[in-house]
Amino acid sequence: MQCFSRRQIAGYVSALPLVLLGSGATAQAYPAKLVKVIVPYGPGTVSDATARLMAERLSEYWGVAVVVENQTGAGGVLGTQAIARAVPDGYTLGMLSSNHAINAALYPNLPYDPVKDFKPILHTTFNQFAFCVNPALPVQTLQELLALAKARPGEIAYSSSGNGGSPHLAVAKLAYMANVQLTHVPYKTNGAGVIDLISGQVALMATSVSVLAPHVKAGKLRALAVSGDSRSSLLPNVPTVNEAGVPGYSMVNWNGFVGPAGLSSAIVSKLQSDMTAVLKEQRSSDRIAAMGAEIEILASDDFERKLRTEIGLWTRIVKAAGVKMD
Repeated sequence: MQCFSRRQIAGYVSALPLVLLGSGATAQAYPAKLVKVIVPYGPGTVSDATARLMAERLSEYWGVAVVVENQTGAGGVLGTQAIARAVPDGYTLGMLSSNHAINAALYPNLPYDPVKDFKPILHTTFNQFAFCVNPALPVQTLQELLALAKARPGEIAYSSSGNGGSPHLAVAKLAYMANVQLTHVPYKTNGAGVIDLISGQVALMATSVSVLAPHVKAGKLRALAVSGDSRSSLLPNVPTVNEAGVPGYSMVNWNGFVGPAGLSSAIVSKLQSDMTAVLKEQRSSDRIAAMGAEIEILASDDFERKLRTEIGLWTRIVKAAGVKMD
């Protein structure tokens, strides 16, 4: 058996804190440089606003820059592909939304696996949509809109931010459940669809409550319903679709941070902890409420289960509603 002198033992013991400190320093080194958050959707969306809020606060937490980069195109597929292909070192993260699950249902040949190629980090918020019409349309309620659509099949046009996006599917789901025929007019951006709704080029649109509420309050649009399970604080007098006469309808747009597959558990844990701290700040919750969104924190495993469930749900809806991509 090997024996050690008192001097050797003392030397090893004195060196131990340095070894532990070195190990801790390595674990605590992240992030040591700029962190990029890819948002596959355009500026002005709740997903984009949530990502920018988190980037702003994490920059202050960490003392390093956290920047948001919008990589739009192909209904979010291009930016999502960039997230999947990033180096899994924590310096490229992504913000995904319900569009991610919808794309998985719509496109059988995506350039990435919608589950296996990503590491869910934290589900952060969800927001609901408002169904609004141009005031020139002779309807005051959702039931009146659906009655008009049944009397004039295919004559009522609705705008969206693009084929296969959440605003498109929100109305497609409504039309399917109410058994009416509406005509979809896709735009390249959400804002362009809103402009043509206000001008009367289209009659109907569903998109984030925060986007449409100011126009409703200004009298430029009429809100008929909101898409979630409860009324929106931004439009408290507007019923849910379920309340307005389409039983069982519910749809919200969720948002959450992910990284590429292979992201280490240590980095995921740190991100979860720091992002959760941001969401629990009063100023953060106030800003999220102003977006018409609500905080819903789900850690990595629960977020992954939600993602799998959402993909299955949207696959069934897309098939049942007969949604086709041009």
